[in-house]
Amino acid sequence: MNKPNFLLIQVDQLHNKFLNCYGGKSESPTIDSIFNNGVGFENCTCQFPLCQPSRACLWTSLYPHETKVLSNGRNWPCKDVSTKYKTFGEVLSDNGYSTYHFGKRHDANSLRGFTCAKEEEVIIQNSDERFPFNFDTFNDRDCTIKTVNFLKNYKDNKPHCTIVDLINPHNICGWIGENKDNTTLPIIEELPQLPENFIFDDINNRSKAIKYICCSHNRQAQVSSWSPIMFRYYIKAYNHYLKTVDNEISIILKTLKERKDYENTIIIFFSDHGDNLAARGCVTKQVAMYEQTVSVPLAFSGPLIKNNKKMIKGLAANLDIIPTILDFANIKIPSYYRGKSLKKNIEQNIDIDREYVYSQWHTEWGYTVSPARMVKSLNYKYIHYLEDDYEELYDLKKDPLEKTNIAKKEEYKNTLYKMRKALHSYLKNTNDPYFSLKVNVDKKWRSHKVSYYKHKGIAAPMDTFDNKNISY
Repeated sequence: MNKPNFLLIQVDQLHNKFLNCYGGKSESPTIDSIFNNGVGFENCTCQFPLCQPSRACLWTSLYPHETKVLSNGRNWPCKDVSTKYKTFGEVLSDNGYSTYHFGKRHDANSLRGFTCAKEEEVIIQNSDERFPFNFDTFNDRDCTIKTVNFLKNYKDNKPHCTIVDLINPHNICGWIGENKDNTTLPIIEELPQLPENFIFDDINNRSKAIKYICCSHNRQAQVSSWSPIMFRYYIKAYNHYLKTVDNEISIILKTLKERKDYENTIIIFFSDHGDNLAARGCVTKQVAMYEQTVSVPLAFSGPLIKNNKKMIKGLAANLDIIPTILDFANIKIPSYYRGKSLKKNIEQNIDIDREYVYSQWHTEWGYTVSPARMVKSLNYKYIHYLEDDYEELYDLKKDPLEKTNIAKKEEYKNTLYKMRKALHSYLKNTNDPYFSLKVNVDKKWRSHKVSYYKHKGIAAPMDTFDNKNISY
C-alpha cells in the first residue's frame, strides 16, 4: 500500500470544550464533521499555552526547555531550534515525503524541512460590523487560497504532508483591543451565558503571577473596566471568528475531497493552545495553565480512520501528534522525541495509558518573567509558580472548573506530595532546569489591590506595542 498523505489543520487559540463535540456550543459544522468522520481525543494538553513556544514543541516533539523557545519574542528573543534535533519536516523529507506549509509560522524555524509559503494577506469584508476582521483573518484567506491552489495542482508521485496553519479564532485578540474603551454594548440579540467560574472567588488563594495577570498581559489590562455584558459579547465574538475559520476549512476540505488520492489521506485537526473564554474573568491566554488555556482539540480523520465518532479517553499531549503521524507513515520515530504514538489507540479504540502530562510557562514577551510548571493526571492538576514558590492543586473530578485551590487543605496532603514528586521526577527525567530559572518582575506590576477590576492604566508591555501591527 502507498504511504498515506497527511493534511494537518492547525487553528490558533481554540479551547476544546468550546466545540460541540466536546460538549460546547459552537458554530463549527466543518470541524464537527472532522470529528464525526474520525477519532478524537477527549483530554489533550498543549505544552506551553502561547503561540511560538507551543508550535516549536509541536514540530519537534520536544519540551519548551529543550527547544529553548520560551516566549513570543520581542524583549525575550528566541533563537532558532537547534539543528542537533531532526524536526518533523526533516524526518519526513528524509523518508520520501514532499512537505509543504501554508499560513502562520511563528515557529523559531522548527518547520525546517517544509517548503513554507510566504505569509500574506487577502482583504475581505466584515461579515458582521460588530466583529471586524483584521490581519489574522486576512492571513487565513491567503492561506486558504494558496492551499486550494496547491491541492488542485499537486501531481508529484511522492506522498505529501501539507500543513494548513490557520490563525482564527485568534482575531478575538484584536477585537478586545477594538473594544478596550467600551464598558458595555447594547444587547440586540441573545448573548452566550457567562461560564460558571466567571466570578473569581478564590483569587487570594493563587500565586502573584495569577493575581496580577492584568499587569503582565495587555489584553487583560484592556478589559479591566468591562461589564459582564462585554464578556458575553467576547464569547460571541470568539464564536464568530471560529465560524469564520470553519468556513475556510470547509473550502480546503472540499478541494481535498476532489483529489484522486483523497482516499489515501489522513486529516489531523488540532490547536496550539486554548483561550480563557471569560473563566475567572480572564481573556485570551497568559501565565495561567488552567484547562481553558492548556486543553486543546485533537482529531485524526478521513477515509483511512475507521473508528468514526469515537473519543479516546486518557491523557494525550500535543507532543504526540508528530510521533503518531510518523507511525502511520511507517517511519522510525527519533528516540529523543518526547511524545508517543497514538496509532494503536486510534486503530483499536484503546484508552491512552499515561499517568501524567506536563506544561510550562516562562514569559510572553519578556517584560515580566514568572516561570511555572504544571503536572496533570486524570484526577488532579498541580501547578508550581517560581515567583513566590506558590502551589496550586485541583481535584479535576470534583472541581473541573478549577474554582478552588486545595493545596493547603489537610485532607489533600498525600495527593499534594504525590504531585510534587511527579513534578520532580519530570524535571529530573527531562533535564528541566526549572528551579534554577530567574524571575524578573518589577514590583510596580504587583502593587495594586488584588482584583483585575482594580487595574488602572497599561500593563507591562503595552507602551511598546503598535496595536495595529502586532498580533498578541
